[in-house]
Amino acid sequence: MVECYAISLLLLCLFSFSALVLASSPCPVTGLPLVRNISEIPQDNYGRAGLSHLTVAGSLLHGLKEVEVWLQTFSPGTYTPIHRHSCEEVFVVLKGSGTLYLATVSHGNNPGKPQEHFIFPNSTFHIPVNDVHQ
Repeated sequence: MVECYAISLLLLCLFSFSALVLASSPCPVTGLPLVRNISEIPQDNYGRAGLSHLTVAGSLLHGLKEVEVWLQTFSPGTYTPIHRHSCEEVFVVLKGSGTLYLATVSHGNNPGKPQEHFIFPNSTFHIPVNDVHQ
């Protein structure tokens, strides 16, 4: 996502993984509470100023087999690099607005021309497996 406007872009991201990838996942970590306070979950920014990333529920931390839930906040002007995943992604935009760049014709190192999609509060979008996006 790129060009966040007046307020931060807050995303709830859901990732679905294939069974092949998860066949080697470790056993769930014991002792984690069933109900957790999001404000107590460790944050990371992956070296990108203006990004806040929380793994709310994930395969490695919580023993989930097919889904991972992230909460991300992008400050105005913050964006991800162009990238792709070997899993599907579903986003729910809670606050803010911006532009999604998505190349649906992605072949090898030639992702094709990305299409621009405006995203806004209460919108949702789906990124197919291996589609290049930003």
